[in-house]
Amino acid sequence: MPSETQSTQPAKGSVLDAVRHTAMGPLTAGLLTGVVVGLLLSLLVPEEAGSLVLIVLGAMATAAVGFTVRYLTLDAGLRVQAAAFVAAALSVHLMSVVGSVSGAGIPGAQFLGIESPGFDEALKAALATPPFSTGTLLAGVIAAIIVGWAPRSGSR
Repeated sequence: MPSETQSTQPAKGSVLDAVRHTAMGPLTAGLLTGVVVGLLLSLLVPEEAGSLVLIVLGAMATAAVGFTVRYLTLDAGLRVQAAAFVAAALSVHLMSVVGSVSGAGIPGAQFLGIESPGFDEALKAALATPPFSTGTLLAGVIAAIIVGWAPRSGSR
């Protein structure tokens, strides 16, 4: 009687399952979410950007990154928390710098024939400056707390 062999091919799952089982999946998804949400929220920063506006928009970007990384991880270790920290800090930095620079009007610019910086120049300024400020570091810590807050449930 011939012996039956079982197939060793992995079962096909969803794209989210593939991201969860990839070592760099949560970091990649967190960075992608952070960049997209940060740049979209930068459009909402008004010309006279007050602290409250930046805090609220930064909290929205931080929550988006934190919950994205939390949803896409199977374990809540320090490596995953560090990934959320980096992605959230980058997101808030892009949002605040791009929004502040592109929305800032230069006093007397119309008399001098100077245009105010556009979105492209603001993005270049954000990418050229280091994201080490109290706001970005606080956003990273909050995202790391979101990722590692409660014990994970066994069922997914």
